[in-house]
Amino acid sequence: MLANNAPRPSEEHRGYEISYVENERSWYIRADADAPLLRTTYRSAFQARRAIDEILDRPAPVSAGGGKKKR
Repeated sequence: MLANNAPRPSEEHRGYEISYVENERSWYIRADADAPLLRTTYRSAFQARRAIDEILDRPAPVSAGGGKKKR
């Protein structure tokens, strides 16, 4: 039995848009309605929401140096 491939409305989660693409049966996220869809796909809206949470809750990377040291 195939899953229902009916159109699904876009939704918003923490400022990101989550969209379903019918012919691909995949969910995509983007930062806002004018931004392009990110290339990563998700099998459910739930997975897309978790990915957004990870993007927003991940701490910023710490620089490994590269600057001049003061003596």
